[in-house]
Amino acid sequence: MEAIRKQAVLTFSKNGVGSVFEENLKKLHSLMNGLTSAEVNLDHRLLSTAVNAQPHRNYKGAPVTYIEILNDTSVTINMFVLRAGSKLPLHDHPLMYGICKIVHGRVRVRNYSLISDVTATLDRHSNVFAYREPDLVVDERDDAVLLTPEKRNLHEIEAIDGPAAFVDVLAPPYRTPVNGFGPRPCHYYQELDPEDKDSGPVRQLAKTAKAPGYWTDYAPYLGP
Repeated sequence: MEAIRKQAVLTFSKNGVGSVFEENLKKLHSLMNGLTSAEVNLDHRLLSTAVNAQPHRNYKGAPVTYIEILNDTSVTINMFVLRAGSKLPLHDHPLMYGICKIVHGRVRVRNYSLISDVTATLDRHSNVFAYREPDLVVDERDDAVLLTPEKRNLHEIEAIDGPAAFVDVLAPPYRTPVNGFGPRPCHYYQELDPEDKDSGPVRQLAKTAKAPGYWTDYAPYLGP
């Protein structure tokens, strides 16, 4: 895990352009491909925690548990534990890169690649048009999933056939400033029914204020 931390900071501490950046990104992706639950010392008790339907009364047993591994000014690394049937709702990563590695269980990833200008994800009022990519079903034996500012930038991650856990590298971090727009937001979306039934995989996505049924609790990182 320490090698991933170092490579993540090296990759994203400078401008994300050019051949040096691309080479560093490939190295980071390769390191993430080999990440296992043992290397992050996943607390398997979290996988069996019962889901509490009363999030405002008791902040234990959320559908999803968030674990912070690295919080750097240029990149964050976090782990998410999804209870059986739970999901991270459809959300965006404005002008961000991400690498997601499943370390336990199996998930379905619903991906969208932007057709609208990438800055549309920064405006909380505007809908976006995106190409719906084929769904991915991924487990810990598969390589990490890469997203870019344009490709697979919006996604939903759902645990299937039981609980799941994954490690997420994101850069630049949410809430970091974007010139002309302010802090980098995270928006949730819902897919609108296309008026044009011949639009194929092109979808219009509307931002939503909340994601019903989604909330998180927190656990400490126990790994190296």
